Amino acid sequence: MIESGKRDDLLIYDEGRKINLSMLSYLYNQNYVLEETHQKIFDYFVWLLAAIIIISVILIFLNAREVKKRDKIIYNSEQFLRHSIEVQEAERKRISQELHDTVAQSMRYVSLLAENLSDKAAAEKIISTQNQNIEDIRKLCYNLTPPAISADDMIGALELLAGKIFNGTGDNFDLRIVAEDTVDFSVWSDVQLMSMYRIIQEAFQNIQKHAHASEVTVLFRKDTDDRLKIIISDDGVGMSEDMVEQINGGIFSNIKDLHFGIRNIVERVQLLGGSVVYRSEADCGTQIKVVL
Repeated sequence: MIESGKRDDLLIYDEGRKINLSMLSYLYNQNYVLEETHQKIFDYFVWLLAAIIIISVILIFLNAREVKKRDKIIYNSEQFLRHSIEVQEAERKRISQELHDTVAQSMRYVSLLAENLSDKAAAEKIISTQNQNIEDIRKLCYNLTPPAISADDMIGALELLAGKIFNGTGDNFDLRIVAEDTVDFSVWSDVQLMSMYRIIQEAFQNIQKHAHASEVTVLFRKDTDDRLKIIISDDGVGMSEDMVEQINGGIFSNIKDLHFGIRNIVERVQLLGGSVVYRSEADCGTQIKVVL
């Protein structure tokens, strides 16, 4: 027979063994649950990462397509502007040729006929008037089709243009056209230089017609980021704040007198990839800043 002490020890040993086995089983189950949880978390992050990658690829694709579409729109708009300006130049040339070959010649013929009038005073008046009209037509023809513009004679061409536009303004009129030493016109093509010429021509014509200025300055200078800055300023009557806001906002329909001239300036600046800003106050002159 097993002694009672030993029997108690065996019972305790069996109970302890059962507890250890239960504990090991519990720990095993907990470890399995933990591993299963870790696997689920890992799978979740894998799927999340895959979803982020897929969404990023889709967004990049959509963004690239939008950029391509936007670039196409910009290209088409620039192409349209370029075509419009080319058409304008061709039409200017045609009108200039028509004026020279028809209207001016007809006026000369009228002057010759007037020489045969018996009333010499009337004849002289007709001839004088016709000669003035012919001179005006010559100026108009020059403005329509100026000589070819190149980097070497840009300033000279603008001075000649200003002399024709502001001729008769008065002895007190002061004009300055200055290019800083850092400005290199040779980096621009002849077509681009012609667009700059037209921009300044439109500004001159607006000043002559509306500003009543006694001083006009055109300054070419290099900006800090190596861009060309053209500043055209006058001391004329200026413009209202509302008008300046409309011009800078691209609204030209309400500006009747300056409508076409300012639109031409803005479109040519856009074609050159630049920006234009007007600054003005009533009775304080106007400044046009073009950055190309």
